[in-house]
Amino acid sequence: MTEIDYANARPLDVHRWSEYPEVNDFVGHVFTDLPSIDGNSRISKKLVKVILLDLYVVWCAYPRLMLMFSRDNNVYKSKSRYNELHIGKKINGIVDALIANEVIGQQLGFNDRESGIGFQSRLWASEKLITLFEKARFNQFYISYHEDWEPIVLRNESKDAQEYSDTSETKRMRSVLLDYIKILEQTHIDIYDLETSVLTIGDGKKKMRLQINQQDKRVRRIFNNSRWDQGGRFYGGWWQRCPKNYRKKIQFDGIMTAEIDFSGLHIVILYAQEGINYWAEVNEDPYELHGINDIDPDVDLRAAAKLLLLTAINSDDTKKAFKAFRSQSVTGSPEKKMTDGQLSAMLQQLAQKHEPIAHKLASGAGIDLMYVDSQITEKLIEKFTFVYKCPILTVHDSYIVPFGYDHFLYQEMQAAFEEVTGVKHPVVEHTTEYYDVIEREPHPDNPVELQHDHYAGPPSHRHLTELELFRKFKGKPLWEDWVPDWSTVY
Repeated sequence: MTEIDYANARPLDVHRWSEYPEVNDFVGHVFTDLPSIDGNSRISKKLVKVILLDLYVVWCAYPRLMLMFSRDNNVYKSKSRYNELHIGKKINGIVDALIANEVIGQQLGFNDRESGIGFQSRLWASEKLITLFEKARFNQFYISYHEDWEPIVLRNESKDAQEYSDTSETKRMRSVLLDYIKILEQTHIDIYDLETSVLTIGDGKKKMRLQINQQDKRVRRIFNNSRWDQGGRFYGGWWQRCPKNYRKKIQFDGIMTAEIDFSGLHIVILYAQEGINYWAEVNEDPYELHGINDIDPDVDLRAAAKLLLLTAINSDDTKKAFKAFRSQSVTGSPEKKMTDGQLSAMLQQLAQKHEPIAHKLASGAGIDLMYVDSQITEKLIEKFTFVYKCPILTVHDSYIVPFGYDHFLYQEMQAAFEEVTGVKHPVVEHTTEYYDVIEREPHPDNPVELQHDHYAGPPSHRHLTELELFRKFKGKPLWEDWVPDWSTVY
């Protein structure tokens, strides 16, 4: 590898694990050929295993994809509930040994003075290791996560993971998540038409690669500020980092999906906290403004108002809100160039429009609202996990389910919102573009031909091959019990 594209990488996943004999034999073979490593050989072998398995996962998707690796010893805290494999600073020495033995390649990280962005070191499988990968007696589905992986995370004010003692509530939340993750791990979740399962997201120096695979499906619930009533959202799973235009192409076990989201969720929750049912009593687009002068006519006024209102709710002062607005605006867009004065004038109009909740702007209320929407999301996860026994993907205020289950999702979103907020009839809408034009529903007896009429093209060879391999490995039937009888859906 001569030229290094630093964007062509993803972070090392230190939770990667497998106990299959075929995998252990492979790791043992590589470890035996390494030169002498100081310290406990059991720990050293474990660290080698983590690195090799994650390199194998990226190699399966895209052979030139690299791993980001931090050389900072402070990153690796071995004595933590969040580090079930107890990965410590010794991992740096293990990486050096693998490099010295030509098992992996490395490009050291650096700080880009021009952009101010720091790049971690990059690791990749050497030709020697790739030859071993090609002869391996296992495939990517043999690799998952360690069984003691921690899904409930508490972060402090500095956003560092904080230790905590379990309570009946943390045990309950963990139990819900682990049962939910079992369904996700049993379901093949994929973008049906990708020939290479890697997406490029972002642009410029911030460009990154997103790997679409069956290993990155674990979900964590993360709480903030050392409190169990702030944050609490569900994170993890490649779909959360996936651009919206790709999410509409997600399939579960070869079945098409539908996505529904809440309209103006945080705005509606704030009104509910003031005793106002927004859609029943106000019932207008929360982001629509008129009569804004002295801004570029090319600015998308509604989109700008939406972004500004949401950043203002999440920020604790207006300067931070304006900075966040510009940071999240598209590079080169007229929104990116809006001044503090222009944004201040727009924010004043938004405050007038939403007078009952104006005191929440620039108040830092967002972290509390996230806890409220996380309660709604948990109820939906519980319902689909334990009642419908069906996969559901969450993207904070948006949810993806197999086509046909969107009818149930619509009802359950309404019920969960009312249960948490006390307000009835929130507006929920389909986001999948094809929803209103489907004339024929997919059917287990003839799924492929019926489904592909509603997508841009046929499934990729990679998708079909991987789906079949996944079914065989998991011992899955052609169709799971949750696949509906389409004749009874409507």
